[in-house]
This record gives sequence, C-alpha cells and structure tokens, in this order.
Amino acid sequence: MKRITTLLVAVFLVAVTALPASAAPQNKGTTFIDPSPITESVLVGVTNPVTPSGDFVGFGVVGNPTDGTIEHVGGLTVYSPALDRELNLKNFTIDLNSGSVTALVPGFGRVPLFTLEGLTLLFTETASQVLVGDNSLTGLEAGLASPEWPFI
Repeated sequence: MKRITTLLVAVFLVAVTALPASAAPQNKGTTFIDPSPITESVLVGVTNPVTPSGDFVGFGVVGNPTDGTIEHVGGLTVYSPALDRELNLKNFTIDLNSGSVTALVPGFGRVPLFTLEGLTLLFTETASQVLVGDNSLTGLEAGLASPEWPFI
C-alpha cells in the first residue's frame, strides 16, 4: 500500500528533464499541487506550462515513469527571505525509489526540495535552509499532491 501511495504522490509534482513547453504531452497526466500556507507565503508565481485549477496548480507529466522517476514541466517562483531574492524552481522530478522531489534551480542545479509522505510534500533541510536560512521548516508540510491519470 505504501508503494502505491508513494507512486500516487510521485505523480504529484513539484520537478524533470528540461524539455520545451511544446514537448509536454497532454495524455500522460497532470500532478496538481495544493500549496500549504507556508508555501503560499513565499510563492510569487508560476512558470508555464502549468494548469491552474482553483487553489491548485498542475504540472504536466513528461518522460517515461517506468524508469523510476516522474518528470514534470513548469515550475514555481518563490521568494527566499534568507537569500533576499526570487528563485525559479522548475522541472520537478519525483524519484519513486527514494521518495524525494527535486527541481532545477538556476545557479544551484538540481536541488532536493521535498520528501513524500503519502500525498503530502514535506520540506527538506535544503529547502528550509534556502528559504529561511535554518532548519525550522524541515519536515513541515509544503503542500498536497493530487495526481490525475493516466501518466504512463
């Protein structure tokens, strides 16, 4: 059951091979994310292509998840008070084996931002350090994932 839940969560996000927006297939599914209040407090905007749906933002699934990763296009722009600048988080990738979610962050490379607990995204130590300069956000909820099938 945990593997199935992890797989569902994996379809979720957050970052990812850098493919042009036009390469995002429409038939592989979308992972919708409902950001937590913490995430909303630093969220500046979204990077295309995304699919808005009420309070949710959707990232299209690309690639072939049978390799153990689920890659997404699109991204988020957040403000980092610790760095006093905006950061673009894009092309989220979920690693089904480790339960981690990474994103490409210009100037930093691929960064582990979240871990998955069921369909809940939790901030990593790295994300906490980048956002607030300490570990106070580590393990706190960053958002909830809601995958939409098919994605394979």
